[in-house]
Amino acid sequence: MATFSPRELMDRVRQQAERSGAAQAEAYLEIVHFTEVRVRQREVELVRQSAIQGMGLRVFRDRRMGFMYTTDLRPPVLDEIVNRTIVLAGEATPRDENKISEEPQPAVLELEINDESVLRLRPEDLTALARSAEENAFAQDKRVQSTQDARAGVQSNEVHFSSTYIPYQTYKASACWLAVSAVATQGGQKRTGSFADRKRLFADLETAERVGRKAATRAVAKLGAAPVPSAKVPVVFEAEAAGQFLQGLFAALSGANVLEQRSFLAGKLGTQIASSHLTILDDGLMRRGLGSRPFDGEGVQSRRNVVVDHGFLRRFLQTTVSARRMGVGTTGSANRSYDSLPMVGPTNFYVESGGQGASKLIADVPKGLFVTELAGFGIDTISGEFSQQVEGTWIEAGKVTKPVEGVTIGGKLQDMLMGIDGIGADLEFRSNVASPSIRFRELTVGGA
Repeated sequence: MATFSPRELMDRVRQQAERSGAAQAEAYLEIVHFTEVRVRQREVELVRQSAIQGMGLRVFRDRRMGFMYTTDLRPPVLDEIVNRTIVLAGEATPRDENKISEEPQPAVLELEINDESVLRLRPEDLTALARSAEENAFAQDKRVQSTQDARAGVQSNEVHFSSTYIPYQTYKASACWLAVSAVATQGGQKRTGSFADRKRLFADLETAERVGRKAATRAVAKLGAAPVPSAKVPVVFEAEAAGQFLQGLFAALSGANVLEQRSFLAGKLGTQIASSHLTILDDGLMRRGLGSRPFDGEGVQSRRNVVVDHGFLRRFLQTTVSARRMGVGTTGSANRSYDSLPMVGPTNFYVESGGQGASKLIADVPKGLFVTELAGFGIDTISGEFSQQVEGTWIEAGKVTKPVEGVTIGGKLQDMLMGIDGIGADLEFRSNVASPSIRFRELTVGGA
């Protein structure tokens, strides 16, 4: 970036675009540093490090938009990017929604999303962490003699934003993670169990002991797994599996998808679409949240959005463009990188905790399935169909009994959501999408 500061570069690009004929201009600069170490069988298998910086430019004129990006931040290159983006805008199709957000500059917020100590972790520090996690997996059970890998990593993101209405704003965010995939062997059978944690602050990260031992425990729990007969029974999703389900459901709550009739929830705003047990939020202001940020990819103030409130659909998540098309306010949900246009995405997207322990959800089931893992993709948010292969444990008389594999569960998403009859109190954030355990009154289990 030569002798120019990020702010000087942003000012230069935006002001040149406005002088060159853009009615509105927006520049988005991103600087990312990434390091990850992968260990397998006590040996370092891979060390990855990268440093990326890039700037994206959007210009608007006569309801037309142009967009370009570059990783070369030398002033002559940026001058050329401005000129070419102006030309692209002139060739684009005019649309009424083509203009940037006119919301005021967000307030300065302290979200505790940046940890400078993360940046000081060296590859050798991460190697020691990954090795320790792997050793703890081996120590947990003698049936665990190998791993697929153990990973430890860190990342820092620096975002700079400038637009016609917001001259300049910036934030920094960090992340660190630790994960193990353990392999348990018994007879001729091998099963893999994984556990991972990701946090903003290194002090919040799970210990290597817990990560390694939890992965080993999950692998051992799968030994002896077999299919069960097909049946319609209650199904309890363990918290991480429920989080996977929620991740798949997100697309149906995107305003952009609703506008394009790509959501089974289109036309249902304000109506009850789920059991009264279910409340879903997207909170970009959560302290230390993995999806928290002071402003979104369009410079809009982050906020806490109640999406589903005790079963009632209260809002869809929006970018400025989708909100304008729908005639509503934006929700601060624009996700982007320097090389992409803003699109609807989650911040900290989660199901609100219920009042029951996960063990209570299971104890009330006479016969059913406790799902611990979803495999592949099984949610069609356009048609509202759900059919997915799962792994877990069979429930008999309120107790988990034998491990299960090779089964699928299926149903209509609308029926599944209305059939939720219990929410656990075990909500934990290990990614930016999370859920406590969820119990569905009855789903179709397809087995042997």
